[in-house]
Amino acid sequence: MRNHPIKTLRRLRDLKKIGFITPSSNTALEPLTWAMTEQIVDRVSTHYSRVQVKTLTLDNNDVGQFQTQKMVDAAVLLADNDLDAIVWNGTSGSWTGKGFEADIALCEEITRVTGVPASTTSLAQLEVLKHYGIKRFALAVPYVEAPTQEIIAAYGRQGYTVVNSARLEQTENVIIGNTPFDDIRQLLRDADSPDAECIVVACTNLPAAVVLDEMEAELGKPIYDSVAVTLWQALRMVSIDTPLHGWGKLLRDDPALNEFETIMAELRQATDCSRTTLRIDVPAHNCDVDTVCAEAVAPGIPPLKLNSGLNQRSLATVQWLENERQLLIQADCANAAVKPPKALMGTYGVKAQMLAPLVMADGHVLGWLSVHYTPSTREWTEADIAALRSAAARTADVLRRHGWAEVTA
Repeated sequence: MRNHPIKTLRRLRDLKKIGFITPSSNTALEPLTWAMTEQIVDRVSTHYSRVQVKTLTLDNNDVGQFQTQKMVDAAVLLADNDLDAIVWNGTSGSWTGKGFEADIALCEEITRVTGVPASTTSLAQLEVLKHYGIKRFALAVPYVEAPTQEIIAAYGRQGYTVVNSARLEQTENVIIGNTPFDDIRQLLRDADSPDAECIVVACTNLPAAVVLDEMEAELGKPIYDSVAVTLWQALRMVSIDTPLHGWGKLLRDDPALNEFETIMAELRQATDCSRTTLRIDVPAHNCDVDTVCAEAVAPGIPPLKLNSGLNQRSLATVQWLENERQLLIQADCANAAVKPPKALMGTYGVKAQMLAPLVMADGHVLGWLSVHYTPSTREWTEADIAALRSAAARTADVLRRHGWAEVTA
């Protein structure tokens, strides 16, 4: 059995340490943040301090839960851990009426008292919108109308337009944390608008991060969830830029991965196929062949990126690639000499496919590109095969240029 990655460290101080101030009634952000950072457990650790928060309205008592001194006291306790960053993991600055200026002042006070760089969820969300040049977005929140309108106004003062919004009409934070995932999916659908460049989920106790990948695929646009946004900002503060897979486009964003996605899209178009995928083993960037690294799909074709179950290295087709180290062209999967996996044919309806291995200098197959066709069997043309060879060569070039791996083909 392999050692846990954390056992490869010399000491725990080799980890970057991030401290989060959290609402006392929040049950979502800690398990979600732990799940997201599990892929980089040998690079970062997260630590938590709480301030009392139970209900979320514009009542004076509720707004008073977010007093600066309470936050600073929580930050001081965190700072005893010799942290690298402290972040208020809450959206209060955007909905209490205090505005983003209050969050800026809070961060300045935390840093003055503790000497540790600080940020907040709301400031992180502004940074995300600025980073991607977004001006118009849809808003999804669990709150009632009054705090929702405050959020819309707060972003409006910063030059952003909320083109549509949807809310769950909840005020109790514990209830928000226990929202069924199907309700969150519907909330995102209700919030979406053709005029929205993205969807913003404003609440660090609504567990929307669980459904980000599938809902981004369904709605065709990025979804910036507060828990994911806060982690994105915190990782930037400690200079960790490793892509995290399975938690939405924001945490996965990476120059090499973006190039892979372009290559897959152009390969699908060139071959007029149903699906193209890339699988690679590059642990330093959280890529393994059991999960699709990059993909393009035709309309109506289900993505494979959202599913990982098969032991890919054990498949007959993959073992053939590792032995032969050349293209595998299959015009009729059902009657092929090298049998594709039953799930690929039965569950996903693939009737013809092409595979191209990515071979390292030592002969090891790092991964492969796949071209799938579902309508019928298909005789692949020389142009199709040439397009696959070209895509494999371009993928190898990206791997080399970004320092991911030395691949010969």
